[in-house]
Amino acid sequence: MLCSKLSHKTYRSRFLTLGALLVLSVCSAVAGEEEQKGSKEQAEFTLVRLNITTESRGSSESVEINGKRIADYHPTIIQVFPSSGVVMDEQGHVLTFLGYRWVDIQSPSPRIDIFTSDGQKYKGKLIGIDQSMGVAVVLALEGKLKKTPICVHCEIRDGTTVVTPILEGGVFQQFKTAQILSVGPLTNAAEQGSLVVTVNQALTGVGEPILNTDHHVLGFVASQKPSSDDPMGVRSVVYLMSQLLNSAEKIIQAGGDIRTGWLGVYLADNRLPSGKGVMIKQIEENSPAQRAGLIPQDTLVRWNGKEILDARQFIQLVQNTSIGSRISLEVLRQGKPLALSALIEARKPNEAPGKFLFNFPGTISIPGQGGVPLPRIGIETTPLTPELADALHMPGQTGLLVLKVSEGLAASQAGVLDGDVIVSADGEKISDPQSFASHIRLRGWGGRLVLKLLRKGVERTVIIRLPKSSSRKP
Repeated sequence: MLCSKLSHKTYRSRFLTLGALLVLSVCSAVAGEEEQKGSKEQAEFTLVRLNITTESRGSSESVEINGKRIADYHPTIIQVFPSSGVVMDEQGHVLTFLGYRWVDIQSPSPRIDIFTSDGQKYKGKLIGIDQSMGVAVVLALEGKLKKTPICVHCEIRDGTTVVTPILEGGVFQQFKTAQILSVGPLTNAAEQGSLVVTVNQALTGVGEPILNTDHHVLGFVASQKPSSDDPMGVRSVVYLMSQLLNSAEKIIQAGGDIRTGWLGVYLADNRLPSGKGVMIKQIEENSPAQRAGLIPQDTLVRWNGKEILDARQFIQLVQNTSIGSRISLEVLRQGKPLALSALIEARKPNEAPGKFLFNFPGTISIPGQGGVPLPRIGIETTPLTPELADALHMPGQTGLLVLKVSEGLAASQAGVLDGDVIVSADGEKISDPQSFASHIRLRGWGGRLVLKLLRKGVERTVIIRLPKSSSRKP
């Protein structure tokens, strides 16, 4: 991995583009005796679902509403990472594929819930993550999980039928089928054990398992996109079970994470005219790349004297370099050669997540008003839901969160600010925009509103003078 999260959306799209390389495999040959135990029904009921839940405290001013920061809020940020799991052994070790989502798991001790297809829920413990593969191993702390039938020694052929499980109600209930149109290996030697396959339809979501028709698990899908070679096909990359199990065994033996080298750069998507090298799009703060003197728009052409061919190869070079090693880089900066060196480090977890951004529409439609104009006080609000109240570190609080206050109008003149929470109007509790609009209508033109507000946890009262007329000057 080259960099940590800027935002969830940016990060995932970046690494799905650069390196979440996965492959679909098909099992048509007879596997070993142990692998053939278990029926189709067993595989259905032994695949499990996992929820990995992390909890962290947001920093001050980490909440932004409609482009404006809300000061002195410290929200509790809860993130849930759902995934599918394969039960590896009788001890209850569960293998799951996270891909590059692993960098978002900030907590050293996340909460793990394991759900079986028969409706049982068990607690689990995260053993560790192989950062180079995105494989995680979880140990069930209670209950008895059935081992999942898998397929390790498989022959992969064109024309093989494969199946993928379909989630219904959070568990696997049925399967859909697809046919492999073509199979090919990934070219990078570091990714041996993975295949690129083209299938006749999209199979499943990234991070979900692929099975043969006997419902033995073959591997996990990491990326899918339309095939450039076959307009009717979908190109998938899947890590095979042999590769994933090898990674999982390393985690169990180490009793923790398998860490990889980190440089701290984001790479541009576009292929360079020369067809070689990679261009830096962004440098992460306090990273080895920043300390080495790299800047955006630099083109990396050699790593320890080895020619850099593409982004995929570059990712592998970084990850496979021992932590603490100093490497030499040959760079082109505005067309001029430059020699730099960088110290490869282990990735450091983010101290706190990035900003929490809320964007709400500027207009709220209220049914049944018949087009009757309301006194315009220059305020936009949204209900303070339990989730939003928790995020703003106001658990249990109800009311209306002020999203925007228009300058020069009644609310602004009365001192209402963005981020205030309206608790009541004229002594009546307010919890939704409709009731607030109805209350304004009852007061009528030229009336007044007495609002009780919460601002940074402090209660205060403001008086809003309603406009005297609905007419507008031309």
